[in-house]
Amino acid sequence: MSTTTIGRGGEERAKAYLEAQGYKVLRQNYRSGPREIDLIMQVGCTVVFVEVKSRSKTDYGTPAEFVTRAKRRLLTLAAEAYLIEESLLDVPARFDVIEIFLGTDQIRHIENAFDAT
Repeated sequence: MSTTTIGRGGEERAKAYLEAQGYKVLRQNYRSGPREIDLIMQVGCTVVFVEVKSRSKTDYGTPAEFVTRAKRRLLTLAAEAYLIEESLLDVPARFDVIEIFLGTDQIRHIENAFDAT
């Protein structure tokens, strides 16, 4: 199974999980140039940019540990583009990470996983 197939499956699991928690899907796989945001959700009046990481093993770290500084920077730039595009610059926003542990039913939701600074 390809990493793209695994990643898309993880995104679908994360989306279903968040929807069950009352989140509304705004966009999935939003692209701004070479940058991509897996899920853009809304909870209350907050726009939530979600990075989904799926891993079968944690020998080299948890899935969230693979959201590197460089990846956070790319996500921040893509989020900024989305907020400008949708005229949402005055709306509260945050970055969450969803960890999908393959081969189990375990999902870990890390709210406010990082900030845009």
